[in-house]
Amino acid sequence: MWNVSYNGEVHTFAELGMGNVRRFWKNQAVDKLTFDVTGRSIFDEPIFAGGSTIKIYRDGEKWFDGVISQTPVYGSAKLENHSYEASGAWWFLENLIYQQAWKMPVDSQDPDSQLTNVYKGHVILGQDLSGEKITIGAQIADIVNYAHSCGANLALGEIDIAVQIPFDECKDLSCADAIRRLLRWVPDTACFIDYSTTVPEISFKRRGQMETISLDLLEGDVEQFSIQPRQDLCVPAVVLKFERSNSANGKAWKTVSVQKYPTNAAETGFKTLVLTINLEGMKSTHIAQRITSAAIDVSSLSWWTQHVPWLSKFSNVSIGDVDRISALPHELVDGTVADWMEKTVEDDLIHASVSYQNDDIAVIDQDIAVKIRATDAETGSYSKLMSLLTAEEVPDNLAQSIFESVGILQYDGNLTLVGREVANKYEQFLLNFTSGRTEWEGANATVQEVIDRLDRGEVYIKFGPAKHLGAADLVELTRSGRQLYESRNYGERETAEAMGNGTVEQGVYARVENTLAGDCKYNMLKFVDPTNPDSLIKIDIGDLSQPLNVVLREEDVCESGVLKKRFSLASEAFLAASE
Repeated sequence: MWNVSYNGEVHTFAELGMGNVRRFWKNQAVDKLTFDVTGRSIFDEPIFAGGSTIKIYRDGEKWFDGVISQTPVYGSAKLENHSYEASGAWWFLENLIYQQAWKMPVDSQDPDSQLTNVYKGHVILGQDLSGEKITIGAQIADIVNYAHSCGANLALGEIDIAVQIPFDECKDLSCADAIRRLLRWVPDTACFIDYSTTVPEISFKRRGQMETISLDLLEGDVEQFSIQPRQDLCVPAVVLKFERSNSANGKAWKTVSVQKYPTNAAETGFKTLVLTINLEGMKSTHIAQRITSAAIDVSSLSWWTQHVPWLSKFSNVSIGDVDRISALPHELVDGTVADWMEKTVEDDLIHASVSYQNDDIAVIDQDIAVKIRATDAETGSYSKLMSLLTAEEVPDNLAQSIFESVGILQYDGNLTLVGREVANKYEQFLLNFTSGRTEWEGANATVQEVIDRLDRGEVYIKFGPAKHLGAADLVELTRSGRQLYESRNYGERETAEAMGNGTVEQGVYARVENTLAGDCKYNMLKFVDPTNPDSLIKIDIGDLSQPLNVVLREEDVCESGVLKKRFSLASEAFLAASE
């Protein structure tokens, strides 16, 4: 008994005038239900409104659950009727853009603010939010659960595809396209929907996980059949060549790693499936700085003459009463010191008292000071890693997994069953065939299309490789690699940091040197006429016979019989004239 549930009411097909009821199922595509309602004028309102939900029950068990997607009206001189098309649960996947969560700062102006999840149509298939690789099964589960959270009348059923793939970075894919993109790596996967549950459940199974049923080709309900082995699609080996472009410190280089199955297979065999897959290589940025430093030796005259060059003009130079602000052992001579070097830099002011002399001058005491940058950094080149993007890992056993899909002989064909109730969901099983050739009994053919004609009790089944998905020849099988580019953003989902960007910190401490000199206390001064060296004035404390104070003194003098005064550089009187 077939019934229709619509708008909370249940009717039989006959009560609604429904006829020519057919279901069209195709692997990884929207399954559809079409039917006509006779006895309706072209002017009558549709019984089933577009966008509404319709459910079909067989003997009380839900058999189909979908959305009315088309409502064409047909009219001729002999007949008028309404036609309807309802789309099954895959429709939700086709009509929803898949978005993934990415970590983003709460405050768009502050990159250091708290992170929150933001959903974007920019997705990286094969990766979870923490940046780790996940299996195809886990990724499909995330897609289906995302659709369900958005209101899709669809839930996840069975899935166990433990295959990892290279990160696949895409934008603005529908949920259906994202799933199909993943399943290109496992083209032996069948997808089917169980409508008997309250919410339809979608399941994904590989050939090795599916149950089998046998069909007797000589039974009377087999109207026609066609079977052929597809040796042309059976590849002897799968070879994956993973290319990486690496860069570090301004240098770039490429690497290639090979994964193949069987492991002893030749890489150049005819029909061998060779896929070149780009993976993101290691990317790193270092900052480097060379500096020169020298020991601070305040007891060394040569150190002082390096910083106070004019001292080198004098002889008998002596240094005393040295005092420093810093205790660091070196001074910065060349280059700059940045905080990332983890070295200490201090402004140092070194005081000392100096005495010196030459033929023209003698100083017994003068304060000098040298301002320098003191540091504990020694001469050498310093470097630090500023940013690092680790190379994407090669997925384990991917070549073997692909070989298990395309390295096993498959059978291609179709058959029509008549005179039976449409009960079995043939898409959930692998097909074997008896009463034919012996090898057909183990064909394990994957169903790709099913058309159920309920009025006629007829089932059309198409099996074999998924031709409608492109897996029809060796060239098409290479699409998985040709349409995959290395993911350049796979490190961003968790951290919210744009890869390849960063601040290169410049040095903040460079060499500084400044000399200060105080007032001099002279022992001797000599003034020489440069044109006549014998014409000179010499003042030398050493010429005094005893400690005396020689200053400008006022004296009485007689000039041309006139008493006058003058100033003379003289000492005080210290002996009587008679002595």
